[in-house]
Amino acid sequence: MKKKTAFWLMVTVAVIAVLALILSETGTIPEWLYLAVLVAGFPLFVLFLGLWWMAREGDADIPFMGY
Repeated sequence: MKKKTAFWLMVTVAVIAVLALILSETGTIPEWLYLAVLVAGFPLFVLFLGLWWMAREGDADIPFMGY
């Protein structure tokens, strides 16, 4: 995965979580829906953060496939 792609996916998950917070605070969506968005979004955010952290801008490496 390219570094830019992982970054934009991470930002997208964060923006969705912030929008859910704002909508929950204004009473547009129930609190349980906001919490469901957080429960589903946090692992994705961490996953994309790790992919962004480990991604390289140059040529992709050949993954190690075992022995």
